[in-house]
Amino acid sequence: MPRADWLATRPRVLASASAVVHDARQRILLLHASWVDEWQFPGGGQDDGEDLWQTAVRETAEETGLGMPPHPELLAVDWGVHPEGIAECWALFRGPLVDPDRLEITLSDEHDDWRMLTAEEWAPLVHPGQARVLAIARDGLRGGRCAYLRNGSHLEDVR
Repeated sequence: MPRADWLATRPRVLASASAVVHDARQRILLLHASWVDEWQFPGGGQDDGEDLWQTAVRETAEETGLGMPPHPELLAVDWGVHPEGIAECWALFRGPLVDPDRLEITLSDEHDDWRMLTAEEWAPLVHPGQARVLAIARDGLRGGRCAYLRNGSHLEDVR
């Protein structure tokens, strides 16, 4: 089989990456989307030629004006299926440690507000899957191991 034909049979995977911007009290920054009533981590879809760290760096700068730490630290990887039936992989990286009293956020047109809250404070404001991911991100910030998730849950929770 010619390589081009073989490649056409390989699975297609959408990839995205986000950053956990946080303060010393482990409050986490989320952005409110301007196009839907939803709070999101800074991040987005991978551009052609980027690795997932480069995606997180670019998206965090575009959506907040903040820079990322100099070295990548992966907090979680989430594997799922996009609503259109395409496999997707999302990487969640440790973002910058910020001082909320001196924090300046420059929002892109994709977002209209931002807040820094603890995972517990976010829980009633986001859907349950995102509340689980926020708790996993918090655990990662506390020194936990990188979590491998499926659709926002630990594997033992989705069997």
